[in-house]
Amino acid sequence: MAVLETVKADLQSTDEETRRRAVLDLAAVPLADAREPLFVAMGDGSWRVRKEAVSLLLGMCPDDGTIEGIIGLLSSVDNAGLRNSAVEVLEGLEARAVPALLTHLKDDDRDVRKFVVDILGTIGDRSSIPALIDALDDPDPNVSAAAAENLGKIGDLRAVAPLLAALGKNDVWFSYSILGALTRIGEPVPVNILTPHASDGILKRPVIECLGAVGDAEAVPLLVDGLGDRVRAVREAAACAIIRLRGRLAGAAAARCVDDALARLTGSAVVDGLLGSLDTTDQGVRDALIRVLGYIGDARAALPLLQGCRDERLRRLCLQGLRTMGERGMEALAAAYPAADDEEKSIIIQVWGELGFTGCADLLGAAMESTRPMMRKAAAVAAGKIGLLSLMGSIAALLDDREHDVREGAINGLIRLAPAEPAGVRAIARKLADSPATGSRHDAVRLYASLGDADRLALLMKDEDPLVRRSAVSALAEQHLPESVSNLVMALVDEDPDVRIAAASGLGEIGGGEAVEPLILSLDDEDPWVRCASLRSLGRIGGERSLDAIERLIDSADGVVMITALETLSEIEGDRAVRLVKRGLDSSDEEVVKVAIDLLANDGSDWVNAYRDRLLSHSHWDVRISFARAMTRLLGREAMPHLTVALQREQDELVRDELQTLLGGLR
Repeated sequence: MAVLETVKADLQSTDEETRRRAVLDLAAVPLADAREPLFVAMGDGSWRVRKEAVSLLLGMCPDDGTIEGIIGLLSSVDNAGLRNSAVEVLEGLEARAVPALLTHLKDDDRDVRKFVVDILGTIGDRSSIPALIDALDDPDPNVSAAAAENLGKIGDLRAVAPLLAALGKNDVWFSYSILGALTRIGEPVPVNILTPHASDGILKRPVIECLGAVGDAEAVPLLVDGLGDRVRAVREAAACAIIRLRGRLAGAAAARCVDDALARLTGSAVVDGLLGSLDTTDQGVRDALIRVLGYIGDARAALPLLQGCRDERLRRLCLQGLRTMGERGMEALAAAYPAADDEEKSIIIQVWGELGFTGCADLLGAAMESTRPMMRKAAAVAAGKIGLLSLMGSIAALLDDREHDVREGAINGLIRLAPAEPAGVRAIARKLADSPATGSRHDAVRLYASLGDADRLALLMKDEDPLVRRSAVSALAEQHLPESVSNLVMALVDEDPDVRIAAASGLGEIGGGEAVEPLILSLDDEDPWVRCASLRSLGRIGGERSLDAIERLIDSADGVVMITALETLSEIEGDRAVRLVKRGLDSSDEEVVKVAIDLLANDGSDWVNAYRDRLLSHSHWDVRISFARAMTRLLGREAMPHLTVALQREQDELVRDELQTLLGGLR
C-alpha cells in the first residue's frame, strides 16, 4: 500500500495543495484503509482540504462502522473544523445515518447529543420523531431546546401534543423553543393553553407569533392588545400575527371579527405606535403594519399609506386602507397637498381618482394648469374617474398640450366622462375630427368609439391618413354591430395593407355569413398578411364555404400564409380539417412541415405510423428532429425500435445526438 503511505505523509505537509491532492489520491484506496486518513483530512486547517475529504467520503458510501466512526468525531472538542465536517457528512448521508444517530441520543456527552438532535432535524427523516420527542426530557436544557426546535423543523403533527405537554415545564428558553416549533408546524391548538404564557415578558412575542400561526378567532383580543405593547418588537410581531391569522380564518364572518376589532383602534394611541414602526427595514413587517393601519382606517395613517401607494405590491392594500378612512382620509390628503412635492401631489391626485373623492375639484382644476406634465396628466385622468363634469372644459383644453402623455391623459379622462355626458364629449370629438392634425383625428376615433357612434366611425374610415382609417376600422369592429359589416367590407379594398388587415380581422370578430365571400376574395390579396388575417377570420366564422376556400388556398400557398392556413384549420373541428392539415406534411418548406407536425401532435397519434418512415428520413434535419420528438411524446416506449433504426442510418451528428437523448429518456 505504497499509495496509502504516501498519502499519509502528504497529509502532514505544510503545503495546502499537497494535502488536498493527497485526499484525492485516497479515491483509489479501499474505504477500510482510507477511513483514518480521511478523518485526519476532515480536521485539516484548510477548508479546501476538508471539503475534498467530505465529498470523497460521501461518494464512498460509508458502511455502518465508518458511520459510527464519523459520529465519534462529534466529540472532538478541540477541533471545530473536524466536528463541522462530521456534521456535513452525516447530514449528507441522510436516512442512511439515522439508525446510528438514534443510538447516540443517550450519549454521555451532552454536546454529542445536541449535535445528533440538530443533524436529525436537518435530515428530517420522520422515523426519528419518537426519539426526538423523548429528547424533550433530556436533562441538558440545550439538548431539550434543540429537540423542540428540530421537531418544529421536521413539522410532524405527532410532535404537537408532546410539545404542548412540555410547555412551561423547563426554563423560559425551553418554552421559547417550543413556541417556535408549534409556530413552524402550524397545527391549530387551543388558544387557552398558549395565552397564559404571554404574561412572561420574554415569551410574549413568541406566544403572539405562535397564535398567528395556530390560533383562531379567540386569539384576536390578545393580538390586538399586542399592537399597543410598549416593546416595539412585540408590536411588530402582533401586526404580522394578526395579518397571518386573518388570512387563515375561514369565512367572511371570521375575518370581519378581526376587521371590527382593528377598526375600534381608530383614534387610539395604538396608531401612533404602529406609525412609529414604519421605519423598519424588514419588508415583511412593514407590509403587515401597512395592512393593519389600512384595516384600522385612522386618518393619521393617510400619509404613510399614501407613501405605500408607491409600491405596486402594496398599492391595492393602501388604497383599501384610504378607502376605509373615507372622507377623513381624503381630507387628510387634501390638507397635506399644498406642502407636498410634485411627485407626492401626483400620487395624491391618483388616489383621489381611484377612490372617487369629489371634494378635490378645485385642486384638480389647478393641477391641470401645472407646469409639470405628470400633474396635468394625473389630474385629467382623475377628473374622468371621479366623474367631474365641471372640469370637462379643462380636460378638453389639454388635448392641445405639447406633451403626448398629457394628451393621452385628457383622452382617457374624456372617455370616462362619455357615459355621463355624451353630448359634451361628442362635441369635442366632432371638433377633433375636423382638425387638420392627424393625431387629433385619431383621438376623435377613440372618443367616438367610447360613445359607440358607428356612423361617425364609418366617416373616419375614409380619412386621408391610413393610421386614422385603421383605427376607425378597428374601433368599428369592436362595436360588434352586424350593420357595420358593409363598411368593413369596403375597407378590404383600402390602399393601405394595415387598414385591410384591420378590416379582415374585424369581420372575423363580427362574424356572419355576409362576411364570408368578401373574406374569400381577400385570400387573393397581394399582401400576405392580409391573406393571413382573412384566413383567421374565415376560421372563426367556419362553415363548409370557408373550408372550401382554405382548401383551395392550400394548393398554392407557401410560407407564412400556408402556416396560418394550417393553424386556422387546427382550430376547426372535424375530420376534413385534420386531413387538410396533413397536407402540410408534404410541403417542400421545412417550416411548414414542422408546424404541421406540431399541430397534428396535439390531436393524437393516429397519423404517426403512416408518416413515420417518410418524416424520419426527411431531407431536412430539423424536420427529422421535430418528428422524432413528437413520436416519442405520443408513443412513449413504443417509439424505441423506430428511433433505434433511425439512429443507425442517421448521418447528421446533431440529429444523432437528439435521437440518443430521446432513447435515453425512454430507457
